[in-house]
Amino acid sequence: MKIKKTENINEKDIVAIDVYDCTGKILVKQSTQVTNSTIKKLKDYNIPFIYIKDDSFFVSYIFDLTDIAELLKVLWYFVQSQGQNSEILKRYNIDEIKMFAEYNNEVASQIAYGHIFKFFISKLYEKAKNSKEKCYDFIDYRNNENYLYFHSVNVAAISILIGIDMGLQEKDIIDLGVGALLYDLSMNLYKFIEQKRTLDTIEKEEMQQHVFLGYDVARNIYGISASSALIAYQHHERNNGSGYPKKLKSEEISLLSKIVAVADVYDALISNRPFRKAYNSDEAWNYILDNSGILFDEKVVVSFKKIIPKFLPGDIVELNNGKRAIVIKNNFGKSEQPVIKLFEKNDKDDIILKDDVSVLNKNIFIIRVVETIK
Repeated sequence: MKIKKTENINEKDIVAIDVYDCTGKILVKQSTQVTNSTIKKLKDYNIPFIYIKDDSFFVSYIFDLTDIAELLKVLWYFVQSQGQNSEILKRYNIDEIKMFAEYNNEVASQIAYGHIFKFFISKLYEKAKNSKEKCYDFIDYRNNENYLYFHSVNVAAISILIGIDMGLQEKDIIDLGVGALLYDLSMNLYKFIEQKRTLDTIEKEEMQQHVFLGYDVARNIYGISASSALIAYQHHERNNGSGYPKKLKSEEISLLSKIVAVADVYDALISNRPFRKAYNSDEAWNYILDNSGILFDEKVVVSFKKIIPKFLPGDIVELNNGKRAIVIKNNFGKSEQPVIKLFEKNDKDDIILKDDVSVLNKNIFIIRVVETIK
């Protein structure tokens, strides 16, 4: 399958995987043939692209996307109700959750949400642990309006993969995933970050308070560990002491917070924001590696490099021999060496793929990303 911008899809395309919004609602089901009404619906919901069936491309999404959609649904209800309405949780056939969701008061809701967050993070962990190739190059359906929810879930996913690669124990990875899911939810309170300009000094200082608010949110959910809550407080600390709120240095920052710091920055950089365009995948990847041992923990970056590829399927790249190619698949453990296909363009500027497929080696390498799907 491959990514295709909504503006470019046509009625010949077949949807490869479910398209869902930030509330977990399925907008277009897998295997649906695109129609004009499909295109209109995607545009109405501001879905920037979809995945269509194409055997020439391979995207590794590792996790069960049904679990991802359900987790988005739970997260959305939690934020909208400020954790005080657990009515939606009755639909999950889990005794510990149903029992407290029946009461649907503030205390019972916090207990129910604590259980459900750990339940879904455990499912993501099991799926990732059992995956043979942990190369994660899936891009979700985010836009400026729903950024917070998709960002939170994707940072949790990336953090879990890094934690597994670093050999963390299951309990620590669950704490990591839960903390990564909840760490930034207080950003929903700062509407000025949605403006198309950089923040002024006062706004920056106010925005930095989200680490305290996020810590309180996580700490007040029943069953959420101190290690998980600490992630919200420390995820903007940096290895060299240049972060906030306490300007902690490497040895003073928890390992789980160091992992989320890397996942958070990478995922934010590859996202379009009101105040800037998204970085190309290689630019964001290079930023993380360039700051290894400076802003970010070196061991965390080593694992990041193994599981997050430098290029995304569909990226058009320029090679050192002057030719251009399109990335069709990533190789696990070889994050700078994807499988590519050379191409040429016709008079209508359509891309015509050639038959020969090249695996990058020491003689052929990518200079830069010329065009990315985002």
